[in-house]
Amino acid sequence: PLLGVRDDLEMAGAGDRGEGGLGTWLADHASGSGAAPSSEEDEMRTRINPLLEDMQMLRGLFFDSLRKGCEDMRRMKTQPSVYAEHDYNTSNLDCDKAAIDLDGIDCLSDNVKQIIQLSGEYGKDHSQECLQKIIAVVDKASIDEVKVVARVLSELLSQINLCERHHRYRRWAMYKRHEIPILHFSDGQNHQVEECFKMLLEKGFTPTKIRESLCKQNLELVFTAHPTQSIRRSVLKKFKLLDAGLETKDNQAEMLTPLMRERLFMSFQQNLLAIWRTNNMRKIKPTPEDEARYGLSVVEETLWNAVPEHYRIIDESLRRLGTGTLPMDTRLITLGSWMGGDRDGNPFVTHDITKRIVYLSQMRACKLYYTEVENLLWSLSMQGPASEPMKAWLANHQEGEVMVPNDDHTAAVQQTKHWDFYRQEQTYNEPFRQILVIMRVILERTIKRTEALSVGKEPPATSGFTFTRTEQLLEPLMIMYEALEARGDILLANGPLKDLIRRVQTFGINLVRLDIRQESTRHEEVMDAITSYMGLGQYGTWPEETKVQWLTNELISKRPLIGDIDDLPCSPEVKEALQTFKVIAEVGSEAFGAYIISMAQSASDVLEVHLLQKEMGSKRHLRVAPLFETKQDLIASPAALKQLYMNDWYRQHFTLVGTDYQEVMLGYSDSAKDAGRFTSVWELYKAQEEIVRLSKEYKIPLNLFHGRGGSVGRGGGPQYLAILSQPAGSINGKLRVTIQGEVIENYFGTARACELTFERYTTAILQATLAPPSAPSAEFRDAMQRMSECGCAAYRKMVYDTPNFVDYFRAITPEQELKLLNFGSRPSKRKAGGIETLRAIPWMFAWTQTRLHMPVWYGVGTALNEEIEAGRLADLKEMYDKWPFFQSTIELVEAVLAKVDTSIAKVYEQMLVPAPLMHIGESVFIELETTIKCVKLITGRDLLLANNPVIKRMYDLRKPMTDPLNILQAKVLKEMRAVEVPTAELQESFAATVQGIAAGMGWTG
Repeated sequence: PLLGVRDDLEMAGAGDRGEGGLGTWLADHASGSGAAPSSEEDEMRTRINPLLEDMQMLRGLFFDSLRKGCEDMRRMKTQPSVYAEHDYNTSNLDCDKAAIDLDGIDCLSDNVKQIIQLSGEYGKDHSQECLQKIIAVVDKASIDEVKVVARVLSELLSQINLCERHHRYRRWAMYKRHEIPILHFSDGQNHQVEECFKMLLEKGFTPTKIRESLCKQNLELVFTAHPTQSIRRSVLKKFKLLDAGLETKDNQAEMLTPLMRERLFMSFQQNLLAIWRTNNMRKIKPTPEDEARYGLSVVEETLWNAVPEHYRIIDESLRRLGTGTLPMDTRLITLGSWMGGDRDGNPFVTHDITKRIVYLSQMRACKLYYTEVENLLWSLSMQGPASEPMKAWLANHQEGEVMVPNDDHTAAVQQTKHWDFYRQEQTYNEPFRQILVIMRVILERTIKRTEALSVGKEPPATSGFTFTRTEQLLEPLMIMYEALEARGDILLANGPLKDLIRRVQTFGINLVRLDIRQESTRHEEVMDAITSYMGLGQYGTWPEETKVQWLTNELISKRPLIGDIDDLPCSPEVKEALQTFKVIAEVGSEAFGAYIISMAQSASDVLEVHLLQKEMGSKRHLRVAPLFETKQDLIASPAALKQLYMNDWYRQHFTLVGTDYQEVMLGYSDSAKDAGRFTSVWELYKAQEEIVRLSKEYKIPLNLFHGRGGSVGRGGGPQYLAILSQPAGSINGKLRVTIQGEVIENYFGTARACELTFERYTTAILQATLAPPSAPSAEFRDAMQRMSECGCAAYRKMVYDTPNFVDYFRAITPEQELKLLNFGSRPSKRKAGGIETLRAIPWMFAWTQTRLHMPVWYGVGTALNEEIEAGRLADLKEMYDKWPFFQSTIELVEAVLAKVDTSIAKVYEQMLVPAPLMHIGESVFIELETTIKCVKLITGRDLLLANNPVIKRMYDLRKPMTDPLNILQAKVLKEMRAVEVPTAELQESFAATVQGIAAGMGWTG
């Protein structure tokens, strides 16, 4: 994500300003002071100047809008009968001055103003003296003041985030215009298509080979709800308007008249003030349907237009390469979703919710297609005879008064109901419009049907045809495309019609295909109920071999196991699971993607799901993907897959699911929480290697599904580097990856974000497929295995074996208080218990809030130090230089270590941790120092992130606001824990600090 560890790429000149930090430079820039810069400094300042100007402008306009509002309130109190429209002229506003001048803003108390001003001073040198002053003022501030200052600092952080994202896209566009070079900091990345093509040509790949690989390539993005986006859509939409305003300011600067500029700046102030006046926290917990609607809104508002644009970028690059463009059936990008289908540990996702979300998604898709077809009615006005396929399609889809054209194409005029608001008649010699009119009628009918089903109602009675499959929608579009090509009108064919075909290939009739996810133990409970009902005993007690044999026999058998599910004695949870399979059979497989089995361990886990699909009446099964999550499950995953591959029924089942590949999902979150960072990444790496080898041995194509989170602790980070560091053969032209709730907005919130993200994914997959990294040497593997075992032992000793560690964790972090917030629909735990039952998201969320990020690095220092003390530092340096996997592992840890703030973490410890638990913190901080020391030795850099000034700049810009927010949060937590039931005011103040810190860190969990 943009505010976390994003791709290691930035345009030249976005660098660090030396020991004083960027805070000093920003302050100097704002005031015009500072020593005369050298030519190098002047060059750096010129390159970053637009970012700083945007930040100062938004901050100045924000404070100015608050000041003007206070002036209005004073006027209304002193002269209530006199109406005077405020002069909102900003033409003479000094934004630099307004950004630091808080005079006249009566809605901010003296304590609030003092904290804001001290945070500015703290940004200049990050001194402990200034930090102590902030602590002193916070200590005497009221809870209401805490909430206000937290809101202000959170708004300033959001403005920085917005400006930096805009600046990144601005530099990206400048590079594409060949105006600036790009710095590639550590991995020689080739993010842009033409850059990637050039690199592959230099490696000896022909243009034909590059195009062939792209034609087979597919990226499937799977949107998940958790962790849910913490910012409300009402606010996100206003951020988009601000971003659009910044783009207008850049692109039309020379064309803006004084009035246009004034209106632009007024719109900035209106949106900034509207955000401030909007309650940024949800008052009620979002439902699964709310989360699904948010996911669909992103698809509709940005991806819908970004997808065809991405295809055009690829096509243009291929033309410059000297090859043909992509075939029309290429599917570079497809979309999936877990929103409304992920019922693992979430009792609020029911079979009824899943059914509604499926039809809601279809309805939204058809509305989008309806609009596009209406636009094509104006575009495809060409006259002339219909092609034979067009005639055949029209003959098969007669609608009302629309008739198949005869041989006389010029004389006949047919009245077509509501063809257009201005004109009803439709001539026969416009065959493209004849098809489009019918498509529009069918889409309208389909919308009415799916809209009723999406709210649980019976669809209106109709005898007409509706679209239920993607191919039905695609067929007439391809017929028209081929007809235009046959006429020689390729230019017309490659306009909006081609864009719509690309959309249908990507989004289908469902917009997104819904995955179903359920935990393996729930399926075992269902099988227990069935076998007990049949008098066969308790299924869960059978050995694995017996389970597999019985399941296989029942899959082959033509007799049903059970009749009506209402006759089966079972728990409500078991009945709900069976009803979910019933919905899958009723709706049909096209609406769904994969069936994901959480906490999968064995072959029987997969066969159970296939048997339940068979029993509930599915004619075509969903493909079943086991999700291997914990350390032990990753180690055992090849054996489980081998047992499946050796099963006669399973080897032949691929025709039943309509795919020729095996999908396997890999869990990054739970493996990291279970065993620590080093062990998680290494066991994932080894599991991929072995699964790839096994699939090749049995000649079964493989598709790996990566369950990455937003934060580094849950598999997040720069996706480009992550893809290129995977084992050879694990990508092979296809990648399925989760894009989790809070990350969706960063990657796909705007059209420009989509363009950049799509291009990075496409080039990374292409490079990983054609030029994968070499396999590590035996020496590298042995070293990684030793470090994995050592790091895991240290991590588990602290987290799971240290007495009272859970008490320390709950004291120093806000883990318990986070449950009070309405961030997501899912409970924080699958079941009652300690850390082992806590989900990975709240585990990381809690540590992130305190700025310790402990799960990411604990155990890493012990493992590295053991190798160094054994005299193997040179070997580690060689691994870092030559092995992309180890390099990415170290650099992600380094990036998180740079976010860790010991002084802030110790504020939490001193204010919140009981004295008997303080010794645990001593061990934690010792491990932190060890980890930092070892990472610096391996990278050869004296300062963390010395090779990546972009990420360092991101941290430096946010620190002056984030550190005070942490202090405010520690104060609120102390007061919340002093009472049995925290007041609403305390909870709102806490929520404001949580959201602000999340904005500063770049993620929640």
